[in-house]
Amino acid sequence: MQFNWTFDPKAQALRAPSGVTITVREIAQMLADQRDCRYNFTGAWAGWKMRGDKLIPSFSGRAGPKLTPHNARLFLVWVNGGEAASALRRPPVGRPHLTLVHTSSH
Repeated sequence: MQFNWTFDPKAQALRAPSGVTITVREIAQMLADQRDCRYNFTGAWAGWKMRGDKLIPSFSGRAGPKLTPHNARLFLVWVNGGEAASALRRPPVGRPHLTLVHTSSH
């Protein structure tokens, strides 16, 4: 029984005492993913992805909807519902804006 990690320089892989083999490429990719905040979730969140500061739902592609720091506040208001949502729709305080409407006399 082997109790130490071993490195195979030809295969560029580490072998754990349990027999699992991990390549140097897999380690480098994991470190790059952590650095760039790039994750693919599993379990109850299977299919969801994190890319930088964007949370991407499972049904969405690159051009689809994303939860970002800019729209997260609006999303939380929607989740909480009710009064907070109507507070966002209130007109700004100050001078009212008038619109000129032309009507036909026919």
